[in-house]
Amino acid sequence: MQILRLQTGGDLEFVAAQNLAAREAGKYLGDPMTLGWLNRLTGRHSPDVDCCQEEGKEAWEIYAESRGGTLRIEINQYVFIFREGLKMA
Repeated sequence: MQILRLQTGGDLEFVAAQNLAAREAGKYLGDPMTLGWLNRLTGRHSPDVDCCQEEGKEAWEIYAESRGGTLRIEINQYVFIFREGLKMA
């Protein structure tokens, strides 16, 4: 998985971080799709699954990776995992 780490000069609200992550993902993936995210400060994450365990990884990360996640973007306290989007014909 490719990992990008970005720092901004100040605090970001979730939506601003999500938008920034999506813009960055668009530089690497066509029509990027968010598969999961984490706020390290609050511990909130999505999806809220308890499906599986793997040493050093949380269930939301495993979920995202098992569904094709190839790009992890970390911005301040937020982590997002993306995959290439599905083009509809």
